[in-house]
Amino acid sequence: MQVDKIKDIIIYTKNLNVLYVEDSFSVQQQTMKMLSSFFKKIELANNGKIALEIFEKYDFDLIITDIKMPLLDGIGFIETIRNSDKKIPIIVLSAHDDKDYFLKSINAGIDGYILKPYTLEQIIQTLSNIVEKYDFTVKIKNTIKLKNEFIWNKDTKQLSKDNKTIKLSRLEQKIFDFFISSPQSASKSYSEIEYYMFDNCEDNTKKLRNLINRLRLKLNYDLFETVYSYGYTLKYEDE
Repeated sequence: MQVDKIKDIIIYTKNLNVLYVEDSFSVQQQTMKMLSSFFKKIELANNGKIALEIFEKYDFDLIITDIKMPLLDGIGFIETIRNSDKKIPIIVLSAHDDKDYFLKSINAGIDGYILKPYTLEQIIQTLSNIVEKYDFTVKIKNTIKLKNEFIWNKDTKQLSKDNKTIKLSRLEQKIFDFFISSPQSASKSYSEIEYYMFDNCEDNTKKLRNLINRLRLKLNYDLFETVYSYGYTLKYEDE
């Protein structure tokens, strides 16, 4: 059944960060409604030039783009992306069925070409191919969802939010890694955190508290909740 196929795909696509490039406002609105069924986070650009600027600022897992656009068309945009990133999946969603456009996009290195007006079946099949080709099961296993839409990547040991990686110091990275390597919701005492963080048994409570306070200011959110007279716990997203 089609509904079952959609559910299976959304398991893998719901946490992907997507860049969608389309110059027509009406098409944007229609397609965004469809895409929002599969993806939670979608950044929108209305031409290739703006899309490149956005691509430089944030981390994306998938690009969906039109071909014919002002300032920089889809072919030029794709070619520029491929000069720096050979792996990110790219789907062309376009009304232009000209053979020349099609061949140029294939040569530029795309993973799917969907003609407008598209059908849900076309979208499902293309996304299914992408999921299988790029094995997004690995991404799911390595991605930990925290409160307030923060994401921790166990593989890269990076924290991100709204598609943007947050630069962490060595100690900040270390304390996230320490908590996430333990069972979720497990509280840690001051002493065991201090021993792990500072490699000794000295009284490092002040150092630890300063570290937590710096993180609160940097994130503008309290991801590490104080457990009264004991230590801290990391806040995970409620599934």
